[in-house]
Amino acid sequence: MKKNLFIPLIALAAICFGNQAKAQVKPAATSQPVTVNINLTDAISITLGATPTVNFTYTTAADYTASKTVEKADHFTVVSNKPYNLTVVATGAFTPSGGPDLDIVTVTVPAASANGGSPVANVPLSTTAASLVTNSTASTGASYTVDYTIANPASLLNLGASAYSTTVTYTATQL
Repeated sequence: MKKNLFIPLIALAAICFGNQAKAQVKPAATSQPVTVNINLTDAISITLGATPTVNFTYTTAADYTASKTVEKADHFTVVSNKPYNLTVVATGAFTPSGGPDLDIVTVTVPAASANGGSPVANVPLSTTAASLVTNSTASTGASYTVDYTIANPASLLNLGASAYSTTVTYTATQL
């Protein structure tokens, strides 16, 4: 009987000593650098407001005796990733021909609407581009109010009854 117990005891001892507990070794940490690029392109745009047309209406004798200003709130919006300047230019004389001189109308951006820039007051319309706002701040949507003024309507006297018009272009140029 001793022999019968001895063999299983030896087998059990062999099994216990043969299976040693071993600590698991984790592999060493590894890393790789990754490049992250932000590729920028200078971007600038002007978007006109919902009602861009400016109308001066002279229907009574009293209209011809006083200054008139048409305020265009949110006249246009500028998006620019860099500071910029704004200019204004009329593409041509008032039509039909024989209308008033362009400089009868002046354009102003109020300081509160200049987006951190320096506005130039009472810029007369001309076929030569004129500075309207200098050094405006980069913005994702600067909304500009523009005041159109006819300070002295005397030059409208002796003109035939008609609708005189010209086209005005605003340009934003990045610095």
